[in-house]
Amino acid sequence: MKKIFSVLMILIVALCAGCGEKINFKSLTHEEAIKMIAEKPDAIVLDVRTPEEYEKKHIPNAKSVPLEEFQNGNFSSLPDKNATILIYCWTGRRAQDAAQLLVDKGYKNVYEFGGIADWKGAVVGEELFKHISQDEAREILTSDPEAVLIDCRFPKDYEARHIVGAVFVPKEAVMAEDFSKIPNKDATIICYCGDGNRARQTAKLLAEKGYMNVYEMGGIIDWTGAVEGSDVK
Repeated sequence: MKKIFSVLMILIVALCAGCGEKINFKSLTHEEAIKMIAEKPDAIVLDVRTPEEYEKKHIPNAKSVPLEEFQNGNFSSLPDKNATILIYCWTGRRAQDAAQLLVDKGYKNVYEFGGIADWKGAVVGEELFKHISQDEAREILTSDPEAVLIDCRFPKDYEARHIVGAVFVPKEAVMAEDFSKIPNKDATIICYCGDGNRARQTAKLLAEKGYMNVYEMGGIIDWTGAVEGSDVK
């Protein structure tokens, strides 16, 4: 009887020890993720945003599997539970949720590295920003109270003449990552300059810095609406 009891106790201890070996996902910095991707060519880079977000901008060679698939119990897109999987989303929250669902399902090498909003590496997509007409810009500004019209010229140009309601955010401020006047990266941003060139450059920079809804509408040279400034009579 004592021998049977001892055997049972050994089995219970062994089972408890096994239960304690919980698989956890790991968090990486973007720099660590870039290094791991370079060192492990078979690693899966996983984008768990919506297909629409993925098409707009994503990391090269990333696999698109929306978080909702895992939440619905569908893991068929990732058949190898031993694969190295690096997950990202927009800001990091969905990446962490997806990573937890994967490790709970038995995936053994799961990492999350935050969001593409702060990604400084290469990106691809259908479009980083979109050109719109000035009439379309007026419609957006009228219908969306969170939309921001930015003038990305030089200070002297803005002071001389600018569109009423425009916020001064020169291209140089975006290059220096000074986003104090446009803190909401989900807001609609419409860029203009003198003839359209700096507007396109600034729109591209903003999209690369993580702004999701960026447009450029050309230059003030074609603007027929209200303006203000030191040169306006």
